Amino acid sequence: MAALLLLPVVARADQAVLESWLKRQATITSLEAAFTQERRLPSLKEPVSTRGKLSVAKPDRVRWQLGEPAATIAYSDGVNFTLVDCTAKTARVVAADSPQAARFSVLTGKGFRTVEDFNAVFEVAEHRIDSGIHQFTLKPKDRKLRAQVPWMFLHIDPKTNDLKAMEMQFKDKSRVKTVFDKPAINPKLPDSVFKPDLTGFEMK
Repeated sequence: MAALLLLPVVARADQAVLESWLKRQATITSLEAAFTQERRLPSLKEPVSTRGKLSVAKPDRVRWQLGEPAATIAYSDGVNFTLVDCTAKTARVVAADSPQAARFSVLTGKGFRTVEDFNAVFEVAEHRIDSGIHQFTLKPKDRKLRAQVPWMFLHIDPKTNDLKAMEMQFKDKSRVKTVFDKPAINPKLPDSVFKPDLTGFEMK
């Protein structure tokens, strides 16, 4: 009986960690962070690791770079994503809400702007704590998003109120985990960061 009485208290505490992180997002106008991305495929025994860099300027500008030096870069202006293959020297433009853009746009999308927006976009399916890091398993409520990204996982450090890692599972059962280095909060980012130079590139 005592354990049952504790359940609502524990649930509120768990939600408090997530809500505290979400409320912090309203104070962030720009962000820059290096990261390591691990991609796991059913056909591979070991994950493929790639270094990268994320730059964000709210409300709608995003630059997501994979590879050092850059192999692929995704730029967003809030309406469209420009996906650039630096190796093949090609680029194409897709809608920000398209399946091709989902893996780049979900973290900077509407669902993480406020607690209310989060609750409208996601359902918390599971929560656990590992070495002090709170891990939340999220299920998108939108069928279109869920068809591309059935599950998301957030790893939040309650001591620093930082997102330590984000993981996505896609419809083909592959998983991509992005582990962030300590981000720079509200840095001054020049407009050139978000404007691709496509000189010499072929538009697909």
